[in-house]
Amino acid sequence: MLKAKSILLSIIFNLLFFCSVQAEVITLKSGKVIDGEIVERTKDYIRVKYNGLKIYYENKYIKSIDNQQPDVTAAVRQKEKIAEEGPASFKSGIEFAAAGNFNAARQEFEKQLNDIKGGLNILDALEKGSISKDYAIYLFQGSLHLINEEYNLAIVSLEKAWEINPKDPDVNYNLGSAYFSLGEYNKSIAYLYATLKLLPDDIEAYELIAKDYYNIGDNQKAKDNLLAAKELFKKNGDENGVAHISELLHSVTAITP
Repeated sequence: MLKAKSILLSIIFNLLFFCSVQAEVITLKSGKVIDGEIVERTKDYIRVKYNGLKIYYENKYIKSIDNQQPDVTAAVRQKEKIAEEGPASFKSGIEFAAAGNFNAARQEFEKQLNDIKGGLNILDALEKGSISKDYAIYLFQGSLHLINEEYNLAIVSLEKAWEINPKDPDVNYNLGSAYFSLGEYNKSIAYLYATLKLLPDDIEAYELIAKDYYNIGDNQKAKDNLLAAKELFKKNGDENGVAHISELLHSVTAITP
């Protein structure tokens, strides 16, 4: 199976993570510490952007809120280096592939082999004749637009790919991701459920559906999809994944600590 999605998850997500700035540190009276961006303040509560969700915390449960200006430590410098240098070959490869220059794209991808196996898989499938040149170009064009946060343009390219192969779970996922980024949550949900119909164990699809439902105010369906993701992480023996989903479940089910 082609893993256009894994390109985005392994590089783009990490790039966005490394480049993000955690502006506030919120310490709750329970002892829990949250690094996030406060997007709303009132006399009764704050709303924090955290793990892709916007969470409410009542002021009476908050011990302190501190502005955070991280020191430029060796670890931070290393993250900055990864953010600046790591995706360079990846993006360059995507640009070549989106223009149909697949040989140059392969050379760039191979510089970061561990991170862009999805890109190489697409090129291998193209060489074997299992996908068409047009299909590959649409996939790479969509990926490039997603990297550049050009979500409407990404949708145009990815929908052309979808018309050629609507049974590619990764095309459906990436369309769901693009629509999520545009705030068109119902369209996102439709494509993500199509992903799960084709690939029932797609944990990322369950998590993104949960965020869609959370944003439209259906916390129960958000919780149900997070629980499904959690069970899959347990099945895979991924303790970090279980902990990550547990944190999101806390955010969804406990508006106040």
